[in-house]
Amino acid sequence: MENLSSLQEKGVTFMDAHSTPLCAPSRYMLLSGNYSHRGKYANGGWGLYVGQTNLDRRQKSIPHMLKASGYKTANVKYHLGGGVPEGGTYDNEKLTCCNLDWSKPMVGGPTDLGFDESFYTIGGIQQPPYSFFRDGYLTTDISDVKYWEKGEYDTANNNGKSIINKAGEGDPDWDSTEFNMRIVQEVENFLEKHDQTSPFFIYTALGQVHIPHSPPNFYLDGTPIAGTHNNKHLDLLYEMDKVIGSLISSVESRGMMENTLVIFASDNGGLNKRYPNRLLRGAKGQIYEGGHRVPFVMRYDGVLPSGERRNNLIGLNDVFATIAEFTGSTIPDRSAQDSISFAQHAISEDNVSRRKKLGTWDIQDGIMQAESLRLGNYKYIKHHSQPKKHELFNIQDDIKEEKNLLETDPTNTSYHRLKRLMRRKLHRIGPCPRDKNASKEFKLYNGANKGKKVTCDWFRSNPEVRCKNQVAGELFCNSICGRHRHFCNL
Repeated sequence: MENLSSLQEKGVTFMDAHSTPLCAPSRYMLLSGNYSHRGKYANGGWGLYVGQTNLDRRQKSIPHMLKASGYKTANVKYHLGGGVPEGGTYDNEKLTCCNLDWSKPMVGGPTDLGFDESFYTIGGIQQPPYSFFRDGYLTTDISDVKYWEKGEYDTANNNGKSIINKAGEGDPDWDSTEFNMRIVQEVENFLEKHDQTSPFFIYTALGQVHIPHSPPNFYLDGTPIAGTHNNKHLDLLYEMDKVIGSLISSVESRGMMENTLVIFASDNGGLNKRYPNRLLRGAKGQIYEGGHRVPFVMRYDGVLPSGERRNNLIGLNDVFATIAEFTGSTIPDRSAQDSISFAQHAISEDNVSRRKKLGTWDIQDGIMQAESLRLGNYKYIKHHSQPKKHELFNIQDDIKEEKNLLETDPTNTSYHRLKRLMRRKLHRIGPCPRDKNASKEFKLYNGANKGKKVTCDWFRSNPEVRCKNQVAGELFCNSICGRHRHFCNL
């Protein structure tokens, strides 16, 4: 993977970066600067719904912030959910039913998320509808929509086998092998027409390495892809490296690299096949490091050093505040409440990351499977779906998470005190924090009453207004303001 290696050699690699264990909530985490349960759907927005994007109405995204600073914003791919056009209903992601008027834009898509331009699919390549959308509008002529049965299909340009894993409607020319190359071409088109004297932000989400694994026979430049490695998964990683090279070259060839920040990351760690015992525990082991520790590289020529590593803790939610610091942008009120900038840490290892703790939640089908907290070198895990409820690991000494300190040294009272401390901190930032005592005062974080000392009774007196407009209500008064109180039953 020479292009990814080159990116590392010219930038900074973060060795302790984290997403959620699932792609859609991680994308919300990145663009909103929040933990996943701050969104409307705790485990992410998927597919076409009669509703809005996963961001709550009070929350603004990175593109919202950058647009206010004069940036042109673009999105290529999406996979964050959204609503069908106004007046229609939803039925199994079909395009040709339910009073859908595709002369209208979808509701709650990238445009509503702050993107000036967008080219994307709703569900990547793994689920219908198998069509692209541009700026909220369906690009397929509705009269040409085809129903794709599950199976493999020859491609029009004989560049591999297009695969449909889940039957559904879409474009008659749908080709899963060309997905990532289409993304590259869209980024190239955006840069070609963009005024180079004005700033831009492009959020590019690739199809690798989602199933179905359908690598093309050849990349855009004629490089063979399919069959170059011993499985299709590796072929797709090879194609991903080619994509990285293409995107970097598009910026370099226009002389813009010295004023461009490049961020490369993954939206989840995937299943940890290196340590298969991790897969058999809890929610397929995804609460362990293999499920959410992700590659993360930043390159910013002339600002960041080359070929260095950083070992401090960061989360995808921290990208929001970091971009704000690098660009001099102001974080919108009531947004990015879980984001801490690591810009100075990226610039120099002498500047220690300000993040001291980070929570992770494995939420599947609306059910909390497990949750964890990193605090320094220690990681506490609370399981909700298996007999072993609590685990404590020293990540620095035990990256495989094989030695539960609560079991290997059960008489060590310091470990049990640490467990209780970390459990309290985890509850405080989680989807169902414990209420403050009725007489316990705390300060409001935002709004006209910022700095005012209140108790939970202040929210109880007017929850309809105050819970919606004050972040502290969700953090300290879950029984009144919590949006995910059903988790607390666990």
